[in-house]
Amino acid sequence: MEIGLQVAKVGLGRTDYAAQTVRLDPLAAEIFGLPAGEDIPRDVFHERIHPDDRTEFAVAIEHLLSPHGSDVVDLTLRTFDQDGKLRWVNARKRVFYGPEDNRSAPVSAILAVVDVTSRQLAELHSEVLIGELNHRTKNLITVVASIARQLRRHSTPEDFPDRFIDRLQALARNQEATARETPHGFDLKEIISQQITPFDGKGRARLDLHGPRVEMSSQSAHVLAMMCHELLTNAAKYGALSGDGRISITWRIEGDDLRLEWIESGGPPVSQPERTGYGTQVVTVLGAASFGADIKLDYPPEGFRLSLVAPLEAFAPESSVVP
Repeated sequence: MEIGLQVAKVGLGRTDYAAQTVRLDPLAAEIFGLPAGEDIPRDVFHERIHPDDRTEFAVAIEHLLSPHGSDVVDLTLRTFDQDGKLRWVNARKRVFYGPEDNRSAPVSAILAVVDVTSRQLAELHSEVLIGELNHRTKNLITVVASIARQLRRHSTPEDFPDRFIDRLQALARNQEATARETPHGFDLKEIISQQITPFDGKGRARLDLHGPRVEMSSQSAHVLAMMCHELLTNAAKYGALSGDGRISITWRIEGDDLRLEWIESGGPPVSQPERTGYGTQVVTVLGAASFGADIKLDYPPEGFRLSLVAPLEAFAPESSVVP
């Protein structure tokens, strides 16, 4: 059985409710970034669960221990390892009671965990791509309208048709570029530039890009392109590109991390949105899941700001990854 668990990559743990501790085998310890074979306080173990999933976890455990609860709980939760990297874990827990089977007084529990990060990321990418198909259709209408408005302000009637067609062709090239998948690396600046072209023309007079060369895998380039597309669409709808503002996009390498800053200025006053839209979810959820990034969004009146910090290795081309 032990060999079967190893092949299936199932980690095991045991909870001692009297001592309020958890003991993990080597695989489970690796998944949670905790020491193996040691008694770990339960609250320390629970701190590895993502804050947004702790309520669901607490409710599930409360139901498990209730008089009419089931004997087993099965959850898929987000966790952090010792380096703070986000993981998805499928956890099954079975609780055991004393001779009187007093469900309010659990004695111990067995925990089985499987790292399902790859599966969850695949499902997330699939959901995002399906949503993107629908969402981009709507966004394209907004982008085309924004292009038309900008050109109308800065073009003569004679020049407008040719310039408008040129922008639409750039938009089409941009869509094709972000959809292709190749084994070759991409440059971060190239990816951002491809996204900018439909919004601000070949000159990119209102967008400033500064940063070193950063090579990216095709997958990470695709994700970054999707994030930039959402940010630029929002800028065209509500931010700097809806008026005469500017966008500064800078990035730098700090140790083993990449830090990227997106700063809008000169547009209409902005404020914290009342609800989180699809575009914001793409930027925050997909960015965090794909790059292990810490992403912060700020809405000062002078312009929207984004800060992204992620491990540089998360962007690396496949050919540069050492097996």
